[in-house]
Amino acid sequence: MRVAVTDPRRHHRRIACNVSFRGGGASTNLSGRITDLSGTGVFIATRTFVPVGKQVHLEFELPTGPVEAVGEVRWVARGSDVPEQGLGVRFLRLSAASARAIDDAVRLRRAS
Repeated sequence: MRVAVTDPRRHHRRIACNVSFRGGGASTNLSGRITDLSGTGVFIATRTFVPVGKQVHLEFELPTGPVEAVGEVRWVARGSDVPEQGLGVRFLRLSAASARAIDDAVRLRRAS
């Protein structure tokens, strides 16, 4: 992983990653890869469509520990003109252990 270029509007450090996840929401099973991670959310590369505003449940494993989160789809990347199809998800609920695993992963990647 490498530290991603940050958008000046963002307040949390993001890292590029390649982590598989299990998830679902709105009567939909999700699968794919997490390609971007921060303490506030993720980008998940998936061909499954979930509408903006819907909640999803995600489970994934980082080198720093397991993460279980509930998030809200904030934006959708679809179509032939986008580099990667998927969903931008903002975390709504994270346990303390899950938040620590994310923070530690971001900090470790930043240091490398």
